[in-house]
Amino acid sequence: MHRPLTTIDLFPAGPLSRLGRRVELLSELDSTNAYLLSRAAELGDGAVAAAEFQTAGRGRQGRRWLAPRGSSILLSVLLIESEDSPRITYAALPAALATCEAVETETDCRPTIRWPNDLIVAGKKLGGILAESTPLPGFDPPRRALVIGIGLNCYQQPGHFDAELADSATSLEIECPQPIDRPALARGLIERLDAYVSSAPNDRLLAAWIARCDDLGTYVTLEENSRRYTGTVLEITDNGDLVVQLDSGGRRRFESTTTTRIR
Repeated sequence: MHRPLTTIDLFPAGPLSRLGRRVELLSELDSTNAYLLSRAAELGDGAVAAAEFQTAGRGRQGRRWLAPRGSSILLSVLLIESEDSPRITYAALPAALATCEAVETETDCRPTIRWPNDLIVAGKKLGGILAESTPLPGFDPPRRALVIGIGLNCYQQPGHFDAELADSATSLEIECPQPIDRPALARGLIERLDAYVSSAPNDRLLAAWIARCDDLGTYVTLEENSRRYTGTVLEITDNGDLVVQLDSGGRRRFESTTTTRIR
């Protein structure tokens, strides 16, 4: 069994510019996102929660996120933002970049990003990002609790994935020939994410995200408001929406927050 992550693993020199003011490391809980959202007023800006096992881990659109105990990096960060903060729209972008960069530094794998929030290696899902926000009462001007969750498969073997995921999911242990150092990966991920969330979102962030994304020119099937659409990706907009040339004719813009990707 792999040892649990510690505060020293994640923050060896103490809190960073924004992240690490509170660090909650739990053996088991329902969801790191839910934990921070429900305790946002108490924990405050920059809080980090990580778990060895989640009983109700979630991906986008309420999908389950399952991982054997100690097999993954499962963590969330809490940011207190103004109601009109552009970071709420861009939330998943810096997390996806930080995770890709940490993996590339610590292993010989180079993940790409699959719109809107999946991390891909060898055509299979390695991890995902889930950003959620909720209003915080008692603030004038109004504030929101923004929670960004990251799930990264580290030690899983093929038999650990459900039958429905067997052909579409993978882990660093499967894809990388060298041993996987989960503490170093988690530390590198947090350090990069801290650098991104400590500065304002900008065009360079989006450009770096698009450079990691393999979706331009690909054929996609999307679902919005219970209706399916198929077509070819033409553009990723400055706020991360997808512009698709539809098979049925015309172009349509799909928002990441309201669209489910089927393939």
